[in-house]
Amino acid sequence: MSEYLSSRHCVIPAPFRLTAVAASATLVLCTAPCALAQKSGGLDAVGPDQLAFSTKNMDASVAPGQDFYTYAAGAWLRRVPRPERHGGYGFFEIVADSVEGQMRQVLEQAATSAKTAPKGSPAQQVGTFFNAYMNVAARDAAGLAPIKSHIDRAASIKDINGLVRFMAQMVEEGGPALFLKVGPDVDLINNKAYALYVGGGELGLSDKLEDVFEEADGGPRIKGYRTFLIETLKIAGTPQADAIRVADLSIEIDRKLHAAKLPPVEANDPSKSYIPTTIAELQRQIPQIDLTLLLKERRYPTADRVILSEPRYLPVLSKLFAEHSIQDIRDYVNLRVILAYAPYLSTKFDEPLVGLNQALTGASVLPAKQERALELIKAKLGQPVSKLYTDNFFPAATRQKAAEMVGMIKGAFLERMPQRAWLSDQTRAAALEKLENLSFEIGYPDQWIDYGQLEVTDDLVGTVAAIARFNAERDRRKFGRPVEYNSFNTPESLPMVVNAGYNPTINGFEVPAAIVQPPMFDAKSDPAVNFCRMGAVIGHEMTHGFDWMGKQFDKDGNLKNWWQPSDGEAFDALAAKLISQANRYVVLPGLVNSSGAQQVGENMADLGGITLAHQALRTYLAKHPEEDIVIDGLNQDQRCFLAWTQLWAWKGKDETLRSQVARDAHPPNAYRALAPLVHLDAFYKAFDIKEGDPIWLQPSNRVEAW
Repeated sequence: MSEYLSSRHCVIPAPFRLTAVAASATLVLCTAPCALAQKSGGLDAVGPDQLAFSTKNMDASVAPGQDFYTYAAGAWLRRVPRPERHGGYGFFEIVADSVEGQMRQVLEQAATSAKTAPKGSPAQQVGTFFNAYMNVAARDAAGLAPIKSHIDRAASIKDINGLVRFMAQMVEEGGPALFLKVGPDVDLINNKAYALYVGGGELGLSDKLEDVFEEADGGPRIKGYRTFLIETLKIAGTPQADAIRVADLSIEIDRKLHAAKLPPVEANDPSKSYIPTTIAELQRQIPQIDLTLLLKERRYPTADRVILSEPRYLPVLSKLFAEHSIQDIRDYVNLRVILAYAPYLSTKFDEPLVGLNQALTGASVLPAKQERALELIKAKLGQPVSKLYTDNFFPAATRQKAAEMVGMIKGAFLERMPQRAWLSDQTRAAALEKLENLSFEIGYPDQWIDYGQLEVTDDLVGTVAAIARFNAERDRRKFGRPVEYNSFNTPESLPMVVNAGYNPTINGFEVPAAIVQPPMFDAKSDPAVNFCRMGAVIGHEMTHGFDWMGKQFDKDGNLKNWWQPSDGEAFDALAAKLISQANRYVVLPGLVNSSGAQQVGENMADLGGITLAHQALRTYLAKHPEEDIVIDGLNQDQRCFLAWTQLWAWKGKDETLRSQVARDAHPPNAYRALAPLVHLDAFYKAFDIKEGDPIWLQPSNRVEAW
């Protein structure tokens, strides 16, 4: 949903790898329908190495009650190497790599037809952007010339008012969001209207890596980031001594601003991050920045009511301006401008990324240029490139089958809801009403955003500015108008992204096309595999509507307390068991998870997802007993739980794990592979796991929330 509030729940975390996009603040990492279609709806054959469910991935020498993760996936963990370009490797990366292979065909076709395709069509826009990025000779020859005017403007900032004007210009031209973010988004207490939000600006690293700023100066990640900044400045022509000074200044400023931001748990709590106030009150907190001037420069109307999403941020920003000279501010801004535009400039700027990638993720190589081009196109032309993807690689039949799966999982949830004895009658009835009102979309939007008037040219930086202005104008048109929800239009929900997400402000979820394919979903698989993979993901998203965040939003998607106090206490008691379980998990030797509160929403959703999937599977098999069969010596219950665990098989670098545990709401894959299963009685029965076995969880500690 919002760039100001983190309210979208996703099943899979963003991959911890860097591409050219990541130089500033982002971690990622054809025209005729079906013109590029391949077998299996687009993917090449998916086998055990690609985590298709298989007994070949199991290690039968290990007893399931001793170490179920190794029993289920030990052979895969030993057999399949981690590609060096990935800091971590599992289902997400496997399918993302396959999607990127599909997209290479899409990009090549678009590149070929860019000059003949209708102007403003997805093929023309994507193809032109791709060709401009791949024209390395032109980019290298241009050097810093494409952003010289930005650098000159940054150098001419004489006071804070000048800074405010520059901040507004940067947003309008695709540069960094410096110091503050201001813009319209759906009002959480009235999702039929827009509100004006004010939040913290972007820092030099993405939100998922901001914990790097908490590391001591000698730490390997902050040291790697410092080297990256110095080398980037030197490529931009800054002398060594000045590069060192500015890099240290930038880290100092970002550390101060990071410390002022809400930590992940608080940032996702509307009571902490949704603060209605006035411009006058905000102005008292940040007297140096003329907020009226900022709104004027963005051509936003002055609002009587605004929403603050960072309650401690503005006083710290004010103190920062008091402590630093305007020269310091100019130097910091200049670096941030270079970082923001570096992906579109000379390939010399790629060189420092290699060291940064290794320091932050453990991977020592960068993705290929085509892949980095795709990441940039995804970030800037997400819907147009996704339109090309779905036209070519997402059959309507697959969309229909996934929708049918949603119906079966929702049916299991509707059946269970009246049985939630821990809820009061009043809250249970309201929860049932919310579930009945739950909406979903599969694959791609029924109505795509019209980018037809957007002009994409061979000038990469100019195109980035045109895209930013296009989006800024769309934002300006929101004021005073009814809310228009655009589905599949966030970095996490684009149709070509391997993910799924629930949005509490619409009480609905989206399942992008890219995830609805093997090994997640395969029409040829037996019911256990499809239910306990794709079905569990669907159940995961449904459960988010009733987790620690979802339960704060009513059936219509408005922020409203519809729970009785006793129900909230009962929910907290159940959640506390999941928090305690997660906090006991040893991620690495000497690194205990200790992020249970940060991850409880995802852990509860995993538990809900596999619970609903298994119940829906049993309901389906009762109606289709001919499919309730033993395959490779495994019955359908066993295959269900094994399919779930194999899906989360993962291997990776320590650096990647440390980064994930520090900031991500998603726990490590190895934890997700088993943690929800030990709460299900059916799991113990399926594998004859007894008290005293290492993975046994005492019944008193098991959770059956939804």
